[in-house]
Amino acid sequence: MKKITMTLLLLACLMGLLVPMASAAGPGQVTLTVKQVFSGTGASAPGKTCSYRLTPKKASNPMPNATGGGVGSGADGYSFYITGTDDISVGPITFTQPGQYTYELHHTTPPASGFTYDQEVYTLEMYVKNDLTVAVLVYKKDGSKAAGITYAHAGQGLLPSDPAAMADPPIVKTVSGNPARAGSFTFRLAAGNLSNPMPAGSANGVKTIQITGPGRGEFGTWRYASEGTYYYTVVEVNTGENGYTYDTTVYTITDTVKAVDGQLAVTRVVINGANKQVTSLSFINTYAPGGGPTSPEGKPGPITGDESKIMLYIVLFSIAGLAALGSITYLLVGKRRGKGRERV
Repeated sequence: MKKITMTLLLLACLMGLLVPMASAAGPGQVTLTVKQVFSGTGASAPGKTCSYRLTPKKASNPMPNATGGGVGSGADGYSFYITGTDDISVGPITFTQPGQYTYELHHTTPPASGFTYDQEVYTLEMYVKNDLTVAVLVYKKDGSKAAGITYAHAGQGLLPSDPAAMADPPIVKTVSGNPARAGSFTFRLAAGNLSNPMPAGSANGVKTIQITGPGRGEFGTWRYASEGTYYYTVVEVNTGENGYTYDTTVYTITDTVKAVDGQLAVTRVVINGANKQVTSLSFINTYAPGGGPTSPEGKPGPITGDESKIMLYIVLFSIAGLAALGSITYLLVGKRRGKGRERV
């Protein structure tokens, strides 16, 4: 057996099968170098952490010390982590007896959207000679020799945000007073920048919805395709409904969009006019029976209904009064002129 092992080592040296992915840390010691590479357009790849596990073919095989990215060894294996494009040292593994020791190296990161992981399984054969010098041979799962231990992962580009995961704060409309009929109220969502994503039904960075009387409504959701911070405002449109005082609160929506495991995630904050965070957009209108209408500019609007009839009567009576006064004046003047002629 000893002659066979030495023969294999000699052949390996002659054929160039001994690879530089391991180094001697001391007598009977080996430290492995494991490299991780990310490619593609996944913007979160530089900070992505992947997990690996080195397992012995025999439970009696020596295992690495917990150094570098390792979290400890046991008879069933040794786990370690690599973040981004980097390489780490695994070990040292200390051998006290000559012989052949075999291990397998697996990538163990759970699947993540936006990434394709290298699922190569490496077999590491370590030959320890009588003087405790160690030679390492590494093979891929298809049996071919490996020039190094490298896991090449790929980012597939960031997936857009999921609209279903977006918090869509509802508009809550309240009417104070007792109007004879339900008013129709309009609300406007406006993008802080025309390039901002908007919900369906929007035009030029604006979307409006209507609510009749007290009630609730929503603008809808949308998706983001790139990281950043996006701003929106929500207001009630003063349409001059008769007798109503409109709520002038301005709500600000701030969406912070960041990549999480290859997909864009949205953190939304909504604040009211008092700069307090809220979970709904509340608008309260006051109705005053018999009160005058209000124009969108907050000024008195045109007079309508019974009030317009009263003004018509006043105008007609004024005209009639002026006509009567003119007739009386004409008669008096004519009478005075007649008496003057008689005296002559």
